[in-house]
Amino acid sequence: MNYINLQDLFLTPIYLLLIYGVLFFMRTSIVDKEMRNFFIIGYSVKVVGAIFFGLVFQFVYGYGDTFFYFEGARIAREAFLNDILSYWEIMFQNMDEYSTPHTYYYAYRMPYYGDKGSFAVNKIGSIFSILSFNTYTVNCLFFALMSFTGSWQMYKAWVDIYPMLKKQLAWAIFFIPSIFFWASGIVKDSVTFSALCFAFAAFHFGLIRRRKVYINLLLFAVCCYTMYLIKLYILLCFIPACGWWFYSQYTKQIQSQFLRVVFAPILLVLGIGIAYYAFSNLIRGTEYDLDKVAQEAYITADWIHQMSEQGSAYDIGLDQMDGTIGGLLKLYPKGIFITLFRPFIWEIKNFNMALAGLENLVILFLTIRVFKNQKWKIILKRLQTHQMVVVCLIFTLFFSGIIGIVSSNFGTLVRYRIPILPFYMIALIILAYKPPKPKKLRKIKV
Repeated sequence: MNYINLQDLFLTPIYLLLIYGVLFFMRTSIVDKEMRNFFIIGYSVKVVGAIFFGLVFQFVYGYGDTFFYFEGARIAREAFLNDILSYWEIMFQNMDEYSTPHTYYYAYRMPYYGDKGSFAVNKIGSIFSILSFNTYTVNCLFFALMSFTGSWQMYKAWVDIYPMLKKQLAWAIFFIPSIFFWASGIVKDSVTFSALCFAFAAFHFGLIRRRKVYINLLLFAVCCYTMYLIKLYILLCFIPACGWWFYSQYTKQIQSQFLRVVFAPILLVLGIGIAYYAFSNLIRGTEYDLDKVAQEAYITADWIHQMSEQGSAYDIGLDQMDGTIGGLLKLYPKGIFITLFRPFIWEIKNFNMALAGLENLVILFLTIRVFKNQKWKIILKRLQTHQMVVVCLIFTLFFSGIIGIVSSNFGTLVRYRIPILPFYMIALIILAYKPPKPKKLRKIKV
């Protein structure tokens, strides 16, 4: 079935002009000239990624989850037009609480019915489907706008922390190919990446900078719930990073060295306790429950490995993974390396792997360059004094280890690792940064 047709060709330019008109108007309110330069191009890159993503899956693969989400959005839009009560129940009630057979008539026909995370993407897409007259590429424009808006908020937060790195931060957030290809179209990744970016910005401006505290806390809670609903593992890896961020920020504000030495360990233990309590409640009854997480990881990795195409599968050493926490931890360093740096260019077998392989070559080069060109003394000092480097590394290492173990397939790995890419690249940027040397004043002879 062709989801991209003449309607897309006619309506997409019209909507694109309208969206750009709004963005150019909003751009005038950005005071910082250097940041302003990335506003329009940041969205443009997302649009290219979203539409190209749809074209690849339509004309190269012939199918993809993006079209299942679009079909679900179409059916929800049908409910909106024919029975607004049914649409309301689909949007705001649990699947087992619908009050009329009409609601079930629409909901049962929607792909991913029964899967709350994927069904949530259908519901978000339905709003855009209503606005776009159920046009696939116009839906892509709205998903790209959502992804860009989250990215822009995160960019503003990072610039607030490191104003001297505006250009480098923009490259890390807007221009990594995997991000604007996989996290701009009608897929889960666009929603969760946007939620992660918004959550990061809300945490910074609300809890660290204390600006519009209640609004930012509400936004943070909504974004965390979105990640919880769609991809819980992102939230589980983000929580420890936020915990360290909060702890290091507020212990740093204790002026007295004596009080800092006394209270810092107490606050750390208290924070770990609170985080563990929250963590335990989040994972209770899910596949991430500590009592069965290792076994679930083994089953998932084995299943993906068996179902993968021969060319895109990799073996991390499933024979060493016995379904215990100990077996999981043995493979953790290897999982981190695979997530960050593989596939290598000689492992490329298809388009997805080509994109990731070339990107990984650049990431590996930049990583080596940082540790080669920067003095180790400065790197260690920045790890001690720049809390955001540690925040980025905590999120990256927690996330990449488990993803590298569970994926067992480069095709899925490319998509799974998207959330950590800007954080890892920003950590490298901060470690590599060399302040410009002050210019020497020339002596003027009198």
